[in-house]
Amino acid sequence: MKYISLFLYLLSASLLAQEKQMVTYVTDFPFQEGIYRSFEEFKQNAPSIQAKIERQGSNLFVYDDSLEQMIRVNPDKVWGYSQSGNVYISYDEAYWRFLNIGALTHFSAIVVSTFQTIDAFGFPVEQRSKSMKQLFLDFENGKIYPLEYKALVPYIENEPILNQRFKKMKRKKDRELIVVLKAYNELYPIQFPVY
Repeated sequence: MKYISLFLYLLSASLLAQEKQMVTYVTDFPFQEGIYRSFEEFKQNAPSIQAKIERQGSNLFVYDDSLEQMIRVNPDKVWGYSQSGNVYISYDEAYWRFLNIGALTHFSAIVVSTFQTIDAFGFPVEQRSKSMKQLFLDFENGKIYPLEYKALVPYIENEPILNQRFKKMKRKKDRELIVVLKAYNELYPIQFPVY
């Protein structure tokens, strides 16, 4: 009976040691390296694909040990990945590094827009335009919004001091919006599990 009790005690102690511990995010947070298939995997710091990954230009490759070769990862099939302490999100058919991780996670991406115009002969033509956009990810629901005044208002209006400072800004340009986003992240720190 004594040995069974000792065994059960050691078993429960080892299970508790393997439990995840929630840690407040700091700049040098140790993200698990790998590919996230979903936003939930990112929030849990648990990438489901933990094979060797390599970035070549704008492409991401994962090593397939059964084929013994690197295979390109389609950005539309994964949520993102973590490598060398940086987290990248798959957005608009490419990968973009998070610049400021927090309750409102900031990143920039090149977005392709299409629009209709008329050519010299009067025929409608579809044009494409690329532009750099500042975006943010809501850590609660995983939705992505443009970093604009209108998108930040719902988050800031419940914080009187931040809201007052925000309204006093003369120009609500990207630089000022990023400052507000960082201030919001300081007020609402996020946590990740560490295993």
